[in-house]
Amino acid sequence: MHYATLWESIADRIPDRLALGHGTRRESWREFESRSTLVAGALLGWGLGRGDAVAAYLYNCPEYFETFFGALKIRAVPANVNYRYRSDELLALLENSGAKVLFFDAALRDRVGSVADRVPGLVLVEVGDGEPTSAIPGAHAYEEVLANASAAARQERDDEDVFLSYTGGTTGLPKGVLFRIGQAAGNSLWFRDLFLESTTELPPADYAVALAERGTSLSAIPASPLMHSTGFIFASLPTLTAGGTVTTLAGRSFDAHELLATIEDTQARVVGIVGDAFGLPIVRALDEGRPDGRGYDVSSLRVMCSAGVAWSAPIKERLFDHLPAVTLLDSCGTTEGVAYGIGQTRRGDPLSTTNFKAAPGLKVLSPEGRELPPGEIGILAGPTTASGYHRDAEKTERTFYRNDGAQYARPGDLGRIEPDGTVTLIGRGVTTINTGGEKVYPTEVEEAIRSHPWVDDCLVLGVPDERFGQAVAALVVCRPGRPLESADVDAVVRQSLAGYKVPRHIQLVEQLPRLPNGKVDYDTATSLVSAVPH
Repeated sequence: MHYATLWESIADRIPDRLALGHGTRRESWREFESRSTLVAGALLGWGLGRGDAVAAYLYNCPEYFETFFGALKIRAVPANVNYRYRSDELLALLENSGAKVLFFDAALRDRVGSVADRVPGLVLVEVGDGEPTSAIPGAHAYEEVLANASAAARQERDDEDVFLSYTGGTTGLPKGVLFRIGQAAGNSLWFRDLFLESTTELPPADYAVALAERGTSLSAIPASPLMHSTGFIFASLPTLTAGGTVTTLAGRSFDAHELLATIEDTQARVVGIVGDAFGLPIVRALDEGRPDGRGYDVSSLRVMCSAGVAWSAPIKERLFDHLPAVTLLDSCGTTEGVAYGIGQTRRGDPLSTTNFKAAPGLKVLSPEGRELPPGEIGILAGPTTASGYHRDAEKTERTFYRNDGAQYARPGDLGRIEPDGTVTLIGRGVTTINTGGEKVYPTEVEEAIRSHPWVDDCLVLGVPDERFGQAVAALVVCRPGRPLESADVDAVVRQSLAGYKVPRHIQLVEQLPRLPNGKVDYDTATSLVSAVPH
């Protein structure tokens, strides 16, 4: 199993089928494969080969997939770069990955120019149209590279080849997780079957052809940035392994109305989102409809999948009001390749924010590494497709370990396995609030707040407190037109939780501060809470 070999086979057999879409641009499987082969040829021409890193500092676009495919063709190592990164973070990632080529968006030229001379020998390739007078000296234009490259010959590959998935995590500077291609592709096929709601004994390329012949090929839209694993690994790679079509949104910030219009235009079957950060705007856009009052035709949609942040039960319920035939796949896992569990929900099923079907092999450990029985909260650990952190032996040793011959990881999330075999996610250990010696898990307080029918979204976090060390604080987004007050939030939490868990500082806000991947911008959130009178 190797993505490059599989995609070559798919392109050979269904060349005229659509592979990629972006705005008005359409790219067939033949074009996807041939352009990626030219990328591979250019990389070979610059002296790259097996094990050499190729970084993509790009917004969502077809070139994101072409550079990934092209690097894998020659057994190089693709590496993602968060397009929000500025000079220090970008430089740290380039140095850690050892990247020899950087594909970057023309809009990010100034940031690249600020570090380019600090990475000796780095080949720069600009994607998109930029002002010619301010081009970085020596940088290549992407389309010119393809026009002058020779097609790379196909070669045998090994499923032990790897790609890098970089994440900022909770520590600031990026860390790279190494994924084995064979295991990652196996996971993609597993999600493919979930998206299609069927299984097959056919080899992957044969199944892709069969889907195309039946007119049931997957069509997916990763609504989140490809630079993060949710949009790329969870939504896009399974679709491409099925010989389907991945359509990326043209806007560079999420617009729920653009998403709904694109679902209608492409007849998408699958949409990948990031929890409530995307689910809430989608619900509101469905409520509003088009500016002319007409609704969106999203009847083609069969699966909405999410990972990365909480997808709350109230938002799921409101989605079902508009999308009764859709299956909601809520995946709980980490960039380190650990799947804690998955929730597969249809209308009428019980809804949950934090409870999932536990993944095979999942364990709950004490801080000393002892396995804990059901019902006890501890550190979640599970089998992983990753082999460790790139060039960080110390962090790899702390996080990854062997268990019964399998590779495991314990990234630091807290949870418990329930007596019925499900897993409840409690939160990340570093976010646990210690107030006067009592531990408060933000997730359970958020659950209590969301139970109020006028609450759309919320965030609970700890803030410094002179007396108790930390105090519980909350940012709360109320539903439009609902006169929610701080006292209402206080009251609903007191109904189900102990007094020390009730937020002492409550701030009503129009929206939570979030990063493009849907995760909370904690620096901004903390400043908003700090502005609340104590």
